Amino acid sequence: MPTPLPTDPLRQFTRWRDEWLAADAQAPDAQAPGSAVLATADHHGRPSARWVDVAYVDHGFVYFTNHASRKAADVAVNPTAALCFGWLAKGRQVRAEGPVSRLDEVESDTYFATLPRSLQLLAWSSDQSAEIDDRQVVRERFDAERARFSGQEVPRPAHWGGYRLTPEEMEFWQRRADEIQDRVRYRRREEGWQAVRVAP
Repeated sequence: MPTPLPTDPLRQFTRWRDEWLAADAQAPDAQAPGSAVLATADHHGRPSARWVDVAYVDHGFVYFTNHASRKAADVAVNPTAALCFGWLAKGRQVRAEGPVSRLDEVESDTYFATLPRSLQLLAWSSDQSAEIDDRQVVRERFDAERARFSGQEVPRPAHWGGYRLTPEEMEFWQRRADEIQDRVRYRRREEGWQAVRVAP
C-alpha cells in the first residue's frame, strides 16, 4: 500500500524547516532557514531570480523589500512568483508558486519594528537597485540617517514593506540513498490541497 501523503504542504514545509534547524543550523556555513531563491518576471516575461530572506510563514511566504526594487517592480505588473528553498545538506528542496500581494501598512510596520536598528537605518539609506558611483554613497547616507534618528525610534520608510506569496502549488523533493528521489506535488483546489507523488 502506498505511503499516505501529508495533507497540508505548509505544515510539511514547517516540519522540514524545523528539522533543518535542529540538525544543521549550528554548522559554520549553514544558510538561514528562510533563505530562498525568488523568481519573478517583468511585463515582457523576462525572468529574474535572487536570494531573499523569507521572514515568516503563515498562510503564505512573507518577505520584505524596497518597493522600488526589481522584484517589487516585477510583481507590480506580473503578480505571480516562485520560491525555491534548498536545504541541500539534508538533500531537500521545496518549491512554491502562486500570486503575490503587498502587505498592508500595519503588517509592514509591525515587522519593521522588530528589525535590528542597523537594518532599519539601511532601509532609509539605500535606494535599492539604483546605480551609485561608490558604496561610500550608501555609507554617507547611512551615517546621515543615524544622526537624524539619534535618540528616537526609526519609523518605517514608506518605500519599504512586505509581500506575501500565497502558494497555489508546492513541490517537495527528497534525495534518497538508492538515488530514486522522492517528489510530492501539491495543488490547491476549491476543496483543499490535492497531493500526488511524481516521478523524479
